[in-house]
Amino acid sequence: MDWRKNRIAVGAVVFVALLGLTLWAANRQDRAPTGEAELPTIELDKDAITAIEVTRPDGETVTLSKADDGWRVTAPVEAEADPNNVESALNRLADLEITRIVSEQPENYARLQVDEANAVRVGVKAGDETVADLQIGKYADGMTMIRIEERPEVFGASGSLRYAFDRALKTWRNRSVVKIDSASVQTIRFESPNGSFAFNRTADAWKASEGKVALGEFDPKKVTGLVSTAARLTASDFAAEDVSDVRAGLAEPSTLVTMTVAETEETIVLELGDAADEANQVYLRRQGNPTIYIVSEYLANRLRPEAKAFEKLDEPAAPPPARPAMPQGQGQPQLPPEVMRQLQEQIRAQQQQQQQQ
Repeated sequence: MDWRKNRIAVGAVVFVALLGLTLWAANRQDRAPTGEAELPTIELDKDAITAIEVTRPDGETVTLSKADDGWRVTAPVEAEADPNNVESALNRLADLEITRIVSEQPENYARLQVDEANAVRVGVKAGDETVADLQIGKYADGMTMIRIEERPEVFGASGSLRYAFDRALKTWRNRSVVKIDSASVQTIRFESPNGSFAFNRTADAWKASEGKVALGEFDPKKVTGLVSTAARLTASDFAAEDVSDVRAGLAEPSTLVTMTVAETEETIVLELGDAADEANQVYLRRQGNPTIYIVSEYLANRLRPEAKAFEKLDEPAAPPPARPAMPQGQGQPQLPPEVMRQLQEQIRAQQQQQQQQ
């Protein structure tokens, strides 16, 4: 083959090969670690951590601080922190492991979501000392993109970290209104515009002690279900700081749910107010706690039941019995007796004519 006649094709192949090699080398330089010695080691003792400051991309900053009675939200509001979400954040910090260098080029920050506009910034303190300053980015390829302090590199940390910190303020707060064992509830009383109903737990089942006339055919299991709702009640949100008792309809609440706990003889009272500004939400408060919660309208309706909520449902009608399978060859519908007699007479007449012939 005359190579000179094909030099253009050969040159094109060589050019494509060199271009591919160049791109591969650039990508390798961008993503491959330059050496294990350059990887930072972050060792955080979760028991020594005393404060975590989380700033989301939208600018909201939440400060969590360790107190004698547990973790609290100390900014932008003062409130009890959700213990499960705080524990999740502490565990992710304690398990933080840098596995590789993903990029050393600042132009990749936005793509990896570790720039100021996209990163979740997490500051960690042990006493007065800042022990970690992290900018947490996207999760990809089994690792989370992360920048450490002001270092220019983007590192890959094993596992998923961002979900544990990228939370709205309401999810850092403890939204549990009541958290007791429903089996420990001895009595419960519902008072609302829908009626007043009271029940007492006996050895066998719930017994109605008030509102019995309106109950109809009473089903104790319905009380068990409503007690479970009230005993493990979790809010969806919190009222804004400027919402007063009057605005929330809690100065004179229209609905009260009163429970007594058998062993401790504690009395728990839930107060239900007016509709919240959010659609299908209602204000609620636990008596003795100034916090005004927001619960779904579905939960609110369970706390203000009508009489029919305690009644037995009609048993569904039994399906008609299945028709027995017909033997093979008998699947055709039977003819009326008159038609059968006419057919038999016609057959006999035909037989007689054949015999005479």
